Amino acid sequence: MMLQIESLEYSVGEFNLGPLSFELEKGGYLAISGPSGSGKSLLMELVAGLRKVKSGKIIIDSVNHTFTPPRERPVGLLFQDYALFPHLSVYDNIAFPLRILKKEHRQIESRVNDLAEFFSIETLKHRDVGTLSGGERQRVALARAIAYEPSVLILDEPLSALDEELREDARETLKGLKDSRQTIIHVTHNRNEVEGLASKSIVLSQGFIKSLF
Repeated sequence: MMLQIESLEYSVGEFNLGPLSFELEKGGYLAISGPSGSGKSLLMELVAGLRKVKSGKIIIDSVNHTFTPPRERPVGLLFQDYALFPHLSVYDNIAFPLRILKKEHRQIESRVNDLAEFFSIETLKHRDVGTLSGGERQRVALARAIAYEPSVLILDEPLSALDEELREDARETLKGLKDSRQTIIHVTHNRNEVEGLASKSIVLSQGFIKSLF
């Protein structure tokens, strides 16, 4: 299994999440849905390492990463608003995590070019991200999120910022990412948007798994 969540628990204020247990195979596409306040974002942040668990385990590719710092955890994260750096070009946004890891210039250039081709943004590499459409911004953010080849990619409401016209193109982009065997967790309030994408689905309610299928 690529991801194993074992008896995971977390508390904030009066809200209690879990215990939660589930698994996701390598190359799997997991949809996590549920109403606002059900614990979707908390679960995402725990897997990414942005919050420390109360108890339980987070195992990624057979390694216990329960207390691994976020930057050292093999998890990529696409934020709902994409969180691109406005002062950097498309190229530099994608290259940013690789530079943090002190990769060689030739490795960075090769990886950025490969991702630009994969996401069909070759002509945008030297553009200011502020000039991009919503769909283009999403593809740049996805490229940056997988630049360092994370074991698990978490998508936080990846389609919510797009209008209806762009959503189908974005879904095709996500399908291509799935077909590449990237292991994905897709957090959404709208279960309909993951039809045809998700290989497994979890519905949360008040901090617990209501259904898993």
